[in-house]
Amino acid sequence: MGCLARCSARVEPRHQARKYVTGLISDLPRKNCWALAGQAGDATPDKMQRLLERAAWDASDAMRQIRAFVVSGLGDPAGAVLVLGEPGQEKAGEHTAGVKRQYLGGAGRVANGINVVFASYAAPAGHAIIAARLYVPRTGPVTASGVPPRASPRTCSSPPSRSSPPGS
Repeated sequence: MGCLARCSARVEPRHQARKYVTGLISDLPRKNCWALAGQAGDATPDKMQRLLERAAWDASDAMRQIRAFVVSGLGDPAGAVLVLGEPGQEKAGEHTAGVKRQYLGGAGRVANGINVVFASYAAPAGHAIIAARLYVPRTGPVTASGVPPRASPRTCSSPPSRSSPPGS
């Protein structure tokens, strides 16, 4: 956790982040803010929620520090590969960011849920997730080919519809 100290200007979020990560790697059966707060000795989840919702920290710098830590611990990048995955997670409600009916790789079908794209550094000595981004499906009007009206084909990664001939 020491390498992440410079990612936050205040000491309080750093202390709470240490408690948070300790709870995440513990054997707690559920890892929500109430459970993590109890593990950390906090009476309520307020401090954990403040850390996750409002604490000021540099996320890009934190990811750089984590990547450097992983590479130094798992060895030379020459023998490593980057593994990308988007397993998806089913969600019953509609209030989580990114929830929509979409294809979920982990479920192997279209369902209500979220997709997070993970990048994992895999080396002979082991592997670790070094980046993750929530995929948020586009909403709003689209053309018949599935492209939003103001997007050009060069900026849209949507595949052509099955009725379109190749190259159109």
